[in-house]
Amino acid sequence: MLNGGAIAAFADTTAPVIPDIEVIDQNGSTHRLYSDLIKGNTVAITFLYTSCRTSCPAMTGLFGSVQQKLQAGSHRPVSLLSISLDPVTDRPAQLKAVAQRFGAAPGWYFLTGSYPDITRVLSAFNAAGPQLSDHPSLILVGNDVSGQWARHYGLASVPMVMDLIDSVNGSMAHR
Repeated sequence: MLNGGAIAAFADTTAPVIPDIEVIDQNGSTHRLYSDLIKGNTVAITFLYTSCRTSCPAMTGLFGSVQQKLQAGSHRPVSLLSISLDPVTDRPAQLKAVAQRFGAAPGWYFLTGSYPDITRVLSAFNAAGPQLSDHPSLILVGNDVSGQWARHYGLASVPMVMDLIDSVNGSMAHR
């Protein structure tokens, strides 16, 4: 536990089984979640809905800062995935507005899809809350090649996310 127990981070011992669903990004382009965006890559994933006024803007701002740090450093490429929890409302136009507001550059995908498919993704990542407004503030970081995944609950800082990225990438050096 970090921060007096307010924030918990842990490493998963097994990689999630990620459904290879069709997703649509903020530009209206279609991708397969696993085979196009995750397979063979290091990814950082968070979940949002565009009408959220509390934790989602904070997490999206954090990802914006993480993207700037990744672009400024010598890190291996990391894709950022912000997956909508409200696929009925959050269509590409709404996601694009959020992406623009937070300065998303190439490599940061704001994703939506069909309600059943997004429900499968949330279940695979154990990220669903009982109600939309109860979703957990969650960051998942994974390296598909090594199978190393980590998750962080609660608000985080850029150094915390960079440490998670380094932890899943560092394991490859020992393979």
